[in-house]
Amino acid sequence: RFGDTVLHLEKGTVVESLAVLANGGFVLQSHLSTGSSQSEIEILSPAGRTVRALGASGAYAVSPDGTRVLAKDGAGNTLVVYAPDGTVVGQRRDAREVGAVVGGTAYLNGGAAEGSLAWDLATGATRPLPAHVVAVSPDGTRAALGWMVTTDVQDEACWAVIDLSRPTFPRTIQKCGPGENPTMFMPTAFSGRGTYLVGSDYVDGGFWFSAGVVRADDGTVVLGGTGDAVVSGWTWHLDDDESTFVISRNTSKPVSPATRNALQHCSLALACTDVQPEVPLRDQGGFSEPRYVVPR
Repeated sequence: RFGDTVLHLEKGTVVESLAVLANGGFVLQSHLSTGSSQSEIEILSPAGRTVRALGASGAYAVSPDGTRVLAKDGAGNTLVVYAPDGTVVGQRRDAREVGAVVGGTAYLNGGAAEGSLAWDLATGATRPLPAHVVAVSPDGTRAALGWMVTTDVQDEACWAVIDLSRPTFPRTIQKCGPGENPTMFMPTAFSGRGTYLVGSDYVDGGFWFSAGVVRADDGTVVLGGTGDAVVSGWTWHLDDDESTFVISRNTSKPVSPATRNALQHCSLALACTDVQPEVPLRDQGGFSEPRYVVPR
């Protein structure tokens, strides 16, 4: 259920992620709890009917205004941009991965060898960008990078923000830290006004994550960290007011092993109220699946 909309899914469907589109439809990534655990991505109509299957074991990004979906399945080298009704806006054969889509531009995430790419959907023109683009600000002026560095001592996790409005793409901030748990903050998206980067600080073996929010201008940590600062959960979304967030929260005490889940609305100071009650987790073959999923 999302608001007043009830999505009727196949029995045993485990929802991994969900995004809401401008027309009231959805992007759904899910897998079945029995048989193959391979995930599938679909665009759904506002009524919950599949209008486009986007492939298996892939990745997707949704534009801030919900009018474009950038997707790539796990089997091919074609990136496709869709409208909310499932029609194809553009497609490109490319080994790069999904980065972001903002306005009329798709951003493809490439490694150090090939770099990333900005792809104009109207003209087909491309612009080379620095490697490792994982998110772009809503106004298209900044990009967040995220990458791993292998050293003789230990792996490091790094992130940076670059200025897309200048031809040299200068880094306005860069942070690196230990790549083992507890790990460095890694960004996944900009907030609605571009003030913050939203991502995760810690992964507990894939069973839960720790929500993280940092300032995009100087890297100041606003939410998350280690020890008592860990905000354990699975999916979360920073509200448009940039002062509150909704999270599918791991409410277990201690947090590992994860056994309980609640949907909470919290301030960045972690004053939280339950939106949906605490419930026990589903345990599928030793993996704890959350009962609540927050749209991206």
